[in-house]
Amino acid sequence: MLPGGAAAAAPTLEEKAAQVLMVSVDSADIAAATAAARAGLGGVQLQWGSYSLEETLKLTRTLQAAAQEGPPLFIAVDYEGGSVYVPTTLGLLELPTNMMLGAADAENDTATLFYLAGRELKRAGINMAFGPVLDINTNPRNPIIGIRSLGSDPARTARLGAAILNGFRTGGVIAVAKHFPGHGAASEDSHKTLPEIRLSTAELSATHLVPFRKAIELGVPGMMTVHILFPALDAKNPATLSEAVLTGLLKGDLGYRGLVITDSLDMGAITRRMPIHKAAAAALRAGADVLLIGKGNFEAAVREIAAQVRAGRIPAARLDDAYNKIIAAKRAAGLFAPAQAGSPFDKAYLEITRALSARALTLVRDRGGLLPLPKKSKVAIIVFAPQRFAANAISLYRALLDAGYNASQYFFGIGVSPAELKGIMKAAGEADVLVIGSFQWAAAQNVTQRDAIRRLLGAG
Repeated sequence: MLPGGAAAAAPTLEEKAAQVLMVSVDSADIAAATAAARAGLGGVQLQWGSYSLEETLKLTRTLQAAAQEGPPLFIAVDYEGGSVYVPTTLGLLELPTNMMLGAADAENDTATLFYLAGRELKRAGINMAFGPVLDINTNPRNPIIGIRSLGSDPARTARLGAAILNGFRTGGVIAVAKHFPGHGAASEDSHKTLPEIRLSTAELSATHLVPFRKAIELGVPGMMTVHILFPALDAKNPATLSEAVLTGLLKGDLGYRGLVITDSLDMGAITRRMPIHKAAAAALRAGADVLLIGKGNFEAAVREIAAQVRAGRIPAARLDDAYNKIIAAKRAAGLFAPAQAGSPFDKAYLEITRALSARALTLVRDRGGLLPLPKKSKVAIIVFAPQRFAANAISLYRALLDAGYNASQYFFGIGVSPAELKGIMKAAGEADVLVIGSFQWAAAQNVTQRDAIRRLLGAG
């Protein structure tokens, strides 16, 4: 069966090799990228140009149409905020820098921002975002991360990175955390040369791996590698080309099961070591699944990968694993049927779910006559629940926005700190109506949450 469901012959070695490749495209590369898409290319990264949003959508549709004989394309963009993305490039809105988001330390607003950013990307036909940036900026002289980092605090970076991930996920975009296992301690730019980070495995684990572990816990669908040498992990190979880092640490020790995506293999850290097509094969052999070759030669990379598999230098099972993961990720993201609203089963399921939900809603009391909520009211949604339900909270916010309400959403854990309580009360004071959601266990209620809700209910 083909990925879309039609009966056909199994993919050839060259077709599998093409599918694991991603190229970078700017306004000068459209014809070459379209030809590669017809030849089975797996994905494109949109880079520079001067497009309106409508022109970007036209471009992404053109590329997807070229790929229609095979699996659809991943269409990715560096949409991380701040210095990397220029608003005039693709007609998208400008995001704040990650350093600004880290200083604000507002998980709810950050999640909301990236939900809206995800919707913006979807409007342009883009289905993958290279973000969140999870690098811990421990070196103030870092020449390439700097304001791209959420900060030097691992716990804060993990929390805000999770908010970005949940926002993108709710917006329907494939998030790719970067740059594993961390670029923040580097003193050189991997675009130009191969940096080296001489930290022990204990130091890496205690600081730089913290936000990546959190992202893995939350099921981040993509993880981008870094072109840096970590002697404590592998004395010879940069992380992107290291089996010890990608297969041993990331997939083995940390249990990551999503897509491993290389940073661009046309960067100086790699090209000073070997040609791009050779690097693509080496990264695949080490454990990478999606090989971003930048402006490298697509046909040469296909030939190199196929030749190394035939020669036994890359196990056939390794290519099969990468190919199958890519097809599964595209299917999970809905890329095989983007124009379909849903199958008849989906429609029936949604209809009966809505009917049951409507019947289950019980109005206990409405002494103030607040229901139905007037559209002109400012509504604050305040939810207390475990982190794994953050995306659900954003969905409630989205539903109210779609219904025309002036709504804001605030998500907190089960327990509430004094600083959080202060923020909650401020939000409540600015709203006309509060919608409060509480996740609790009857026999083990959280005292701080209970007291916070009591204060909210007493706020008038």
